Amino acid sequence: MELIRVNTADGVLLDGSLQRPASVDSKSQNTAWLLIHGTGSNFYFSGVLHAFAEQLVRGGCSVARINTRGHDIISALPGGRMPLSGGAAFESIADCVHDLRAWVDELIRRDFQRIVLVGHSMGGVKAIFSQAHDPHPNVVAVVGVSPPRFCHAEWQSSPRATPFRDHFLRATDLVASGRGGELMRVQQPLPLWLTAAGFLAKYGPHDDYDFVSLLPRLTCPTLLIVGTASVESSPAFESVPDTVRQLQTSHRHLHLQLVPGANTGYSGHLDAPARLASEWFASVVNSKD
Repeated sequence: MELIRVNTADGVLLDGSLQRPASVDSKSQNTAWLLIHGTGSNFYFSGVLHAFAEQLVRGGCSVARINTRGHDIISALPGGRMPLSGGAAFESIADCVHDLRAWVDELIRRDFQRIVLVGHSMGGVKAIFSQAHDPHPNVVAVVGVSPPRFCHAEWQSSPRATPFRDHFLRATDLVASGRGGELMRVQQPLPLWLTAAGFLAKYGPHDDYDFVSLLPRLTCPTLLIVGTASVESSPAFESVPDTVRQLQTSHRHLHLQLVPGANTGYSGHLDAPARLASEWFASVVNSKD
C-alpha cells in the first residue's frame, strides 16, 4: 500500500492510499477503482469499503481509497496559509467536484486511463454529483453503494421522521436569526454534528443533492447497490428501488442491484457490494471493450 496526496484546484490537501495487485490481467492493468468514503468516515476506515478494496486487490485490480474534504466529523484541512474547517460538520457537498477531479487526475498521472468511481453512502452521492456536474472523460463507470436520497418532501412526509422535522425547524430558526454557523447535534438522518446552514443546504426543499434527479445526467454505466433492510427502515432509501426502476425504462446506462437483508453498513453482507460491482463491471463495461 502506498500513501498518496493531492492538492485540489481550490488549494485543499487530501490524503489517500493506493493498492496494486501482485499480478494483473491485461483488461485491468490500466484501470483503477477510486473508493469514496461516507459521512464522517475516511480513507482508512474499516467496514464495507475496506472489504471492497481487499476483494478487488485479490482479484487483480488496483484500488485507491481517498479522503474528501468531508472526512471525519470535524477535521482541519491543510492548504493555503492556515487550515480550513472540514469534516462532515462543515462540508459543502458541491465541493466534491474539486476533490474527485483532483483524485482522478492523480490516478491518470500514475498511468491509469480508466477510473471507476465507487462511493459508499454519502460517497455514492458525491460520485454521482461530481459526474453530473463535472464529468471526467476517464471515468468509465460509477457505482453507488447505498447512496441516500436528499429529498426534503420524503423526509417531511414520512411518519418515521419526527426528529428530522424538529431538526429542520431548529436549523431554519438559527439561520433566520443569523446563527447559521452554529453547530447542531442531530439524530436523523444519522447522528452527527452539523451547522444549521449546512443542515438546510443538505436537507432543505431545493433538493440540490438528491442523487435520483442527477442520474439521467450521467452518461457512463452506473450501478446502484442498495440493501433491502435500508429500504424498509429509512426514508432516505425507501423510494430508491421503484424510482430507479422507472428511470431505467428510458436511461439504459442505469442498473440496480438489491442485497436482501443488508443495511447501509452491510453488516453480515460485507462481501456483497464488491462481488456485485465486479460482476457488473465485467459484463457491462469490460464486455464492450
